[in-house]
Parts: sequence; structure tokens; C-alpha cells
Amino acid sequence: MSAPDSSQGPPDLSRLSRVVRENPHFRRLYAANAISQVGDWLSIVALYSLVIDLTGKGESVAIALITHLVPAFVFGPTAGVLADRVSRRTMMITADLLRAALVLCFLFVKGPDDIWFAFGVMTLHSIASAFFEPAQQATFPNLVPEKDLALAGTLENSLWSVSLAVGSMLGGLVIAAVGRNVVFVLDAITFLASAWLIRGLPDRYAYAQKSDASRRAEAELREANQLQSGSAIANLLGLSELREGFRYVLREGRVAAIILVKASFGLTLGGVLVLLAFFGEKVFGDGSGGGYAALYTARGVGSFLGPLVAFRIAGDAPITLRRGVAAAFVLVLTAYVAFSVSPTLWIASIALAFGNAGGSILWTYGSALLQRIVPDEVRGRVAATEMAAMTLAMTGSTWLVGVLVDRGVAPRLLMAGCGLVALGPILFWLSVQPRFRAHDLPPLTARDREVTSR
Repeated sequence: MSAPDSSQGPPDLSRLSRVVRENPHFRRLYAANAISQVGDWLSIVALYSLVIDLTGKGESVAIALITHLVPAFVFGPTAGVLADRVSRRTMMITADLLRAALVLCFLFVKGPDDIWFAFGVMTLHSIASAFFEPAQQATFPNLVPEKDLALAGTLENSLWSVSLAVGSMLGGLVIAAVGRNVVFVLDAITFLASAWLIRGLPDRYAYAQKSDASRRAEAELREANQLQSGSAIANLLGLSELREGFRYVLREGRVAAIILVKASFGLTLGGVLVLLAFFGEKVFGDGSGGGYAALYTARGVGSFLGPLVAFRIAGDAPITLRRGVAAAFVLVLTAYVAFSVSPTLWIASIALAFGNAGGSILWTYGSALLQRIVPDEVRGRVAATEMAAMTLAMTGSTWLVGVLVDRGVAPRLLMAGCGLVALGPILFWLSVQPRFRAHDLPPLTARDREVTSR
């Protein structure tokens, strides 16, 4: 299979819509994600508004965020192994059904005494999501031609962004009109709809595409593991394959560099998410959820427009993608520092939109680079490793900022600090560019050709 085709120019609405029109199975998965993600953001606005109302503490917001983050770190790698071993479609459907049931449990949260029950449900919900995400990320590249991977990645990222904007706006409106409980019921319905759509994906897209050599190597590895003490549990959890996935990342220096720089955005984002709850509900808002919903809507608008504008201006050549990652981090730094001195909700929302545009660009560009390098047979494990690294960075930042808020550190000072943290990733990314210059169009090995031609 040839290298990705960049000759058709940067993405525009006609090219993006063509990818959806011409790839019906991608369209089905895309629609499933659209429905469930809108529901997710509906309930997220309701949940964090609820946590602030019940406790008023930064540490409680941090705990709520960590319940979303830690399961991805703990279970994500194993989920990535499963996504490369079992039916990805079955993983996604099972996760959707579990999440539909769990989100209804929030209907039983009535007062401050129920907050730990809510945290428990959030954790279980996030565990189910930790198994959904690697399966979904590893599936969609198989549903489009290789030349359309960057376009499909843009669509996936834009979907998250539009869902964030639409879901957050609707969440604020629904909470104000009929209350939080209706939001949770609507979210459960979206998961059921997603499961129904994913059920229609054909079997041939449900499993990782592996070469004969890869299958033989895995069979030999399982046979060797069966001779070792405790190998039954290790084989069940896929620990040997998980180790091989980590070894692949470490062997391939470019993959490791991309994962590290993408994950480092979590050092900024984790703290920002804690602070948005306080800016939305206490600094700019009145505690009704409206300020928080407005800020999250701005996040979605910026995330949607960022990659579209960047691709339109600069294209999607590999060297452009690499330069775009550095430029995006500069935008992140500038925007969050500007947010920290914003006098009103609307000025802060504009700064936040630019900050999220930067974050969305670096994530989309980094993903496009990874998709050009990583073969399908290890894509689930690499996606899980990436999410685990991002989660680790976000968890540390989330907890630290939550504690500092409760210790009396000014939220505006903390927001500026979250932006300045981006200096580290900028310097790191610039330092590793020599590794990429010889691979602007990554040559496929014989094994990669065999894998990608299947």
C-alpha cells in the first residue's frame, strides 16, 4: 500500500463529507460516537455542577476528575491488549450497555452524604469507558482508505469538539429547565443508541488485522507462557502482549516522542479542568451551571475549529504536522495565560476557545503522525499506552491544582501556571525533531506492507 496521499490539498468540508459519504461503516461508528458523546457532555456538566453544589471544595472536583482519569491508566493497557485479541465490536457494545446502566445510578444521589456513592459510580463508568476507547480508536482506521486517515482523524476530533459544545450547551439548558435527573436519563438513552449502531458493523472489521508472521509469533509466545508459573493469569490479562506493546513504543523512538508530547498536554489540561468548575460556578457564574456550561461550550467551539482551520491553512504533510504540534503548544500557553487575566466570562470564553483550539490541533496532528507509523496489529496497545500516559499526567495536575485551590492559592494564578507548563513540551518536541527528519514519509517495512495490504 502506498504512503498516505497528501496531494489533494488540506481538508475542507467537501473532502470531510466525502469520507463520511463513501465509507458507510465509518459513518455508522461515527454516528454512534456522536450520539453517545453528546450524552456524555450533557451529564458531565450536570455532574460537576452537582459536585460543586454538594461540597464546594476543589479537592472534591479533583476527585471527580480523577475517577474519570485513573481507570484509563489502570485498565487502559489491558483494554488495549483485548482490543488486539478479541472482537472490538463486542467490547464497544458491552461497554455501552454497562455505561447506560451506570449513568442511571446518578438518579439516587440526593445530598452530600451520597457524594462517595457518586464517586464510586463515576469510577465504574470510567472503567467501562477505558475498555471502549482503545477498541474504538483501533477500529476506525480500518474503516477508511489510508489516504483518508488524516481526514478521518480530523472528523473524529471534530466530533468530540462539536459534541462538547452541543452537549455542554444543552446540559446547561436542560438543567435550568427540568433539572439534572433528566440529563442522566438522556445520557443512558444515548449509550443504548450507540450500542445498537455499533452492532451493525460487520465481523471483518471487528478484529485486528494481523499478518501470518504476527499470528505465528503470538502462538509461540502463548505456548512459551503456558510453561511458566502463573502464566495462566498473565495470558488471561494479556500481560505478555502488553509488555510487547510497551517494547514496541520504546523501540520506535518517534512513537515514544509523539506519545510523550501528547500526554504532556495533560499537565496543563488536568489543572485547567479543575479551575473551570470554579471559574464557571464561583468567579463568573451564580452556581446554576450556566457559567460552567458557557465555558465548556467555548471549549467545544475552539476544539472544533482549531484543526479545521490549521489543516486548511497548512495542509497535512508530515513536516507540517510536526511544526503544527509546536505551534499548537505556543497557542495553548498564550491562551491560558490570557484566560487568567480575563475580567469577564465572555472574554475568558474566547481565550478558552483559543486554548482548546491549540490542544485540539496538537492532539489531531499527533494522532495523524501516529497513524502513519503504527501498524494495525499493535494499534490497540499503542492507543492504550497513549491514553494511560495522558491520564497519568492529567491525574497529577488535577490533584495538585485541587489541593492548591483549597489551600487558598488564587485560581487566576493557578490558571496562568497551567499555561506556562506548556514550555516544557515545546522544548522537548523541538529537541526530538532530528529523529523525524529522515522519515517525513515513513517507509513501510516488508512486514508493514504485508499488514497494511490485508
